[in-house]
Amino acid sequence: MMLKSLKQKIAKVGIGLFCAGCVFLSSAAYSQAASYTAYALKLNKTNNFTSMHAKTTSDDYITNEVTAITNTSYANFWAVNNSKSKISNKYKQGVGTGSCNLIFTKSGYNSTNTQVGMGMENYQSQLSTAFVSGNVDFR
Repeated sequence: MMLKSLKQKIAKVGIGLFCAGCVFLSSAAYSQAASYTAYALKLNKTNNFTSMHAKTTSDDYITNEVTAITNTSYANFWAVNNSKSKISNKYKQGVGTGSCNLIFTKSGYNSTNTQVGMGMENYQSQLSTAFVSGNVDFR
């Protein structure tokens, strides 16, 4: 009887370690996201860009989430290549809109080590500068 109880405890510990590993792996995957803080959304929808990053997956998108925005409610975001040319459509995001996949519309950017970045602009044409912060996973 004691042997059966010991086997059950070992099985429970094994399941617990497996679950802890899953949580660790999912948080490690999320940690690929790069944060950006107080990026300027310049006057009259002038573009601003993150730095370029090497993709770590063959996914055909990057993921962005806005965590703070001031002097406006929304901003447009899109994926760019090394030349800062758009490789996705524009996506309107603000605080509370959740994460958004910026899906590539141009081919050739869904492979590892390909350099991609993200462009942004104020959603509205304004005569004052706004600022946005968030997390982008260049995947």
